[in-house]
Amino acid sequence: MGNATHFEGREEQSANYEVSSRRWLAQGSDVYVKEFTLVENEGVPCHHHTNVFDIFCVVEGHLSIECTIASTGEKLPTLELDVGDSSKVEVGTAHRPFNHGPGRCRFIIIQGVGAYDFLPYASN
Repeated sequence: MGNATHFEGREEQSANYEVSSRRWLAQGSDVYVKEFTLVENEGVPCHHHTNVFDIFCVVEGHLSIECTIASTGEKLPTLELDVGDSSKVEVGTAHRPFNHGPGRCRFIIIQGVGAYDFLPYASN
């Protein structure tokens, strides 16, 4: 039998915002995998991407993702994800992942395929 390896990921905050934890799990030229931890009432600012979609996979707690079509301002239904749930946010959809609580939320995010960018979005 092989030995299991403990893998922590590389902690690195974004230049655009700070959260309790943001760890890189894998990074390629056009695909990115990160693990986020949000404490109660913490979130990522509303933003969108030019090229990449986001797939959110919740591993602890509950995650709300507010969504808006960036080009039109049309609000979409908020995604409500519990442990084991996953959902895809398409390119051009402004989104704000947020933990309303109670407790902390951990999720894995897979981003791709293309060059990553973070474009802040302010709703009207």
